[in-house]
Amino acid sequence: MPDEVVLPPTVEEDPKTSDGGDDEGMEEPPSNKSRNYGHYHQEDGPTHFCKVILAPKLECIPMPLDFTKHFVPVPTEFKLRNNTGCSWKVTMKLMNGRVTLDQGWATYAAVHQIKIGYMVTFKLLTPDTLKIIIFDVDGIEVVNKCEKHDEAFAAKE
Repeated sequence: MPDEVVLPPTVEEDPKTSDGGDDEGMEEPPSNKSRNYGHYHQEDGPTHFCKVILAPKLECIPMPLDFTKHFVPVPTEFKLRNNTGCSWKVTMKLMNGRVTLDQGWATYAAVHQIKIGYMVTFKLLTPDTLKIIIFDVDGIEVVNKCEKHDEAFAAKE
């Protein structure tokens, strides 16, 4: 049996702290970040939200107020990108004081077979692009290739 290898302690096991207090020697955070116990957080707001599909009609999806209030200008259209690289354009509409994914969403939902009980996660990638991941009623990620891009996924001979 080979000799045992001794690894150096990790940061959690042996943190190197100065004797002069918690803040001594720490750099100031960039202007758009706040410091909290030695680590930084962007002050931009949330980047994710999810929706459980409860209604049989999927004409539009209202976005949470806590998500959209951090947009300085709300884009008039978003690109939706799914897990197979397919991108769709969806227009935005203000309904009852909430920003809503409107034109294009129903077609996206139909083509990607989003059903009642499915959960859809939305992640802000860029100011006008949302990454979408769809989970079925069992919590399994749904990987649908888009019917409109069948030729792109066909094997070349």
